Amino acid sequence: MMHWFISTFTYLITTATPMLHTYGLWALVGILFIENLGIVFAPGEAVIVTAGFLAAKGVFPIWLVIPLGILAAVLGGYLAYALGARYGHKGLLRYGHHVWIKPSMVDRVHHFFHRFGAPVVAIGRFIVPLRQLQGYIAGSAEMGFPVFAIWSAVGGILWVCAWSGGAYMLAAQIPA
Repeated sequence: MMHWFISTFTYLITTATPMLHTYGLWALVGILFIENLGIVFAPGEAVIVTAGFLAAKGVFPIWLVIPLGILAAVLGGYLAYALGARYGHKGLLRYGHHVWIKPSMVDRVHHFFHRFGAPVVAIGRFIVPLRQLQGYIAGSAEMGFPVFAIWSAVGGILWVCAWSGGAYMLAAQIPA
């Protein structure tokens, strides 16, 4: 198990490091925003983990990585919610393919929302592809925006702090 964790961690770091070195925290903000807007192939975990790792090594200040990560993730979800609310369930089924949303995904996530309620928004941050789709689904399922906004912010805070904070603490244990 530990070998898998270390090899996965190493892969994430080597994948996202060049992007972050080239574009700085703009890469973090852009990728997290795009991923939470529903673009499933955007490497959100890789970027947030790498940003936390690089913060521990002094490349970025962690006090910027965490709030920028939260802001980008939450705002991307809010825009996805607005689009889901605007176009509804039928619009999501009709236009979802533009952001790689399949009808089977829509039905599965709708089922999760109806079965478990608003906390799915916070917990869903940790589940791929639920993280990328939850804004659209919550909007199309007519979940009230204040409820979505609160649970999305809670989930965004937990997700960013877990990934970047965990990487920050782990990287601090690795000699330079």
